[in-house]
Amino acid sequence: MKANPLVSVIIPTYNREAYLLQALESVAKQNYSHIEILVVDDGSKTPYAKELCGRFSNCTYHHKTNGGISSARNYGIDHAQGDFIAFLDDDDFWAPNKIEHQLEAFQREPEAMLVHCACLVVDEEGRETGKQLGPAKGKEHLRSGRVFWNALGVWLIKSPTPLIKREALRDLRFDETIKAGEDQDFYQLFFYKHSIYYVNEPLAYYRVYDSEERLSQQKELYKGIALKMYDNFVKMGVTNPWVLRRIARRLLRYAVFNWKKTHPEKSLKIPKFNAYFKPLYCLRTYFN
Repeated sequence: MKANPLVSVIIPTYNREAYLLQALESVAKQNYSHIEILVVDDGSKTPYAKELCGRFSNCTYHHKTNGGISSARNYGIDHAQGDFIAFLDDDDFWAPNKIEHQLEAFQREPEAMLVHCACLVVDEEGRETGKQLGPAKGKEHLRSGRVFWNALGVWLIKSPTPLIKREALRDLRFDETIKAGEDQDFYQLFFYKHSIYYVNEPLAYYRVYDSEERLSQQKELYKGIALKMYDNFVKMGVTNPWVLRRIARRLLRYAVFNWKKTHPEKSLKIPKFNAYFKPLYCLRTYFN
């Protein structure tokens, strides 16, 4: 890793002014200073982000036609100049030592293409709730290395935590046809190809609040995500039929879990034989 690498921080925003300044300030206050910030305004009704971005010398404002968060992140990747890429949603923020600690981790683990960390949950006002998101105690080692099979359909990197080597994004982008759960698809594809490393320290803050605008609250948008993820593995070049069937089985379990959360009042009966031997058929039949 070269000395003093440039880190590009991509902050998509869309009609959500309330928290953007806190997100920007948390980047500006990083202990590591060689950072560029790209605010990608995904077609907001007013140019609030342009004024806020103008308060920071290392921030550039980009306006584009509305296309969703995947489109905004991809736009940021395509315009970033950094050796490392970090994503920060406009309602989340970072601890001052986040980038510094993650770059140090890359030096210790040169084979890793992504370094992620735990994060603390905050409420609408940015106050800590006492909840931390990350692995259970004693399971931290399962978040480092080749994590694909222990992660698929089980756990996901939270959006404000990863720092990624740019070279890992040469042929990988967010699927712009996925309206919710795009990060699940993106990082599982990433895990299939690359080794990662986990820093067992909360270096980011993840805001949780009730709002219909939050994609995570719009459960119906997740319909079909498991099948879309399977198709994207095929598009990426996974051809081994045994591997694909194992992937389909994992994604089927994930789809059933999500369906039960969304429809607790309904029953779903999938024959065990089909679930085990014909998982792709089940995905297409029950979750398309």
